[in-house]
Amino acid sequence: MPHSHTTVALLDNQDTGLDMLAELANGAGMAALPVRDLNELAMVLGRSCVDLLVINATNLQVPLAVVFTQLAAALQRASVLVLVEANDVATAVDAMALGAKNALTLPIEPGRFKRYLTQLVEQRPQGFICRDVRSQQLLALSERVAQTDVTVLIGGESGAGKEVLANHIHQASPRKGGEFVAVNCASIPETMLEDMLFGHEKGSFTGAHARYLGLFEQAQGGTLFLDEVGELPFALQAKLLRVLQEKELKRLGGTEVIKLDARIIAATNRNLQQEVLDQRFREDLYYRINVFPLKLLPLKDRPQDILPIAQFLLQRHRGSMGAMAVNAKFGAAALEFLQSYAWPGNVRELENVVQRALVLAVGGVIGMEHLLVDDGLDDFMQQIPQMEAMPVAVEVPEEQYQVFQATGTDGGFATAETQARGLSDVARDSEQKMILSTLDRLNGSRKDAALELGISPRTLRYKLAKMKDLGLAIPR
Repeated sequence: MPHSHTTVALLDNQDTGLDMLAELANGAGMAALPVRDLNELAMVLGRSCVDLLVINATNLQVPLAVVFTQLAAALQRASVLVLVEANDVATAVDAMALGAKNALTLPIEPGRFKRYLTQLVEQRPQGFICRDVRSQQLLALSERVAQTDVTVLIGGESGAGKEVLANHIHQASPRKGGEFVAVNCASIPETMLEDMLFGHEKGSFTGAHARYLGLFEQAQGGTLFLDEVGELPFALQAKLLRVLQEKELKRLGGTEVIKLDARIIAATNRNLQQEVLDQRFREDLYYRINVFPLKLLPLKDRPQDILPIAQFLLQRHRGSMGAMAVNAKFGAAALEFLQSYAWPGNVRELENVVQRALVLAVGGVIGMEHLLVDDGLDDFMQQIPQMEAMPVAVEVPEEQYQVFQATGTDGGFATAETQARGLSDVARDSEQKMILSTLDRLNGSRKDAALELGISPRTLRYKLAKMKDLGLAIPR
């Protein structure tokens, strides 16, 4: 399976070895970044989003431990494969102990090497996908922050991927062995939120039939992610502030003081500085959670991320859409549209669009007409009566087969013309001729043509895409 969005850094101080490794990585459908020494590798890891790193330990000019020590933060997101001599068991063991995912003995067998690379890609946890340079800079900064325990505040529009980034920080931190506990502060009623965060003792209120450990305790040794922290009720903000300051809490109805050891990451789509000025958010809590701010850009401002994220979402969802969707892929027009659309709903909208496309494309090539963005759903619903139904396999008794051949679906005899072409086909031809003549007369202006035809620009684009698929020439 090709991995065209996978980047492999290759460390070997001999040109011959580098050329061979690069050729094999490219043959596996991956982008190769060959480097000859540790300094060059550090620069590549700093400016590129590297998924895999292959190290030829036989030609290293520094101890293998030095590579892992000096590049520890950058290597958090890259799976490492180390190449060793056939009898060098000690180096292979050391490599695995340092954090390498696997060790492969030399000489390299091309098929085996490609399989190892592919397996490493498929085994990697899907973290924060980045190809845009600004996203790569944010990722590098977040992974540096991950090595500390400072509280992080992630800002960004709704649906931009704040929880994904928070989870990636957790996975890149020394706390990755602990739990990542997430709570959306806006989705839980105020009366329940305090209990969920801090827990309660048995009998502390009606219905408290057993002790409940709150989310702070559940995140002990790990990370607690407070999403939409700007939605917290003002009264609860004071209680949260105290817990963050003291790093301890008491469960509701309890007297025991529980010491806390959880890293806090908060996120918001609000301007908390303005919320403080408007006295809707406590100033002291704002400064407590805003120790290290990270700003996640909207998807439209990191356009190089769009297609890699779309491809990842396609791969994630086509397996759950049944057998017809397993071979679904984006066509050229669809990729162009995905790249150019503004995505006001960010990654969340993109995911919805991908799932809709998998339903409509029936597992084939996804065209532009299958990409239903949120502002075009009403127009699409108007097209439903004109859409052709999916063919359904129906067993027809043999004695009726000749009747179905000889008659039309309305029970009357069909002429030769209407057997081959239904009334809907005739109407469609008429509509297509009208659209083409209108476009030709208006010098190809889609906006003016949609206005004159009495349909929305989105509906016109949909119809033009269908016509293009049929091989009709569309005026530019």
